[in-house]
Amino acid sequence: MVTKPNANQDDPQPIKDVLKEFVSQKPLQKGVEKVRVCEAWGNVMGSNVMKYTSETRYSYNILYVSLTSAPLKMELGFKLPDITARINTYLGKEYVKKITLI
Repeated sequence: MVTKPNANQDDPQPIKDVLKEFVSQKPLQKGVEKVRVCEAWGNVMGSNVMKYTSETRYSYNILYVSLTSAPLKMELGFKLPDITARINTYLGKEYVKKITLI
């Protein structure tokens, strides 16, 4: 059981607080960030764009998105700065510095 500083050992903590502290450990945090960023693409872009999204990867602040539609890729290419801002707003932190469409 994870305890707060100066907390009585018999005082229970909400599971939410325990999980938050557990996930905040460095190796886990990076993995959770990758998942959150990739999920954010789908939530921000919606189901129509997700129909043409075959893969998303996140590495070193770059979100790589594989699209199966060339016209959609071209259209989204013009909106990448706006999409990047929307994803970061959705996440509440600037995780994505660049989006690369593949």
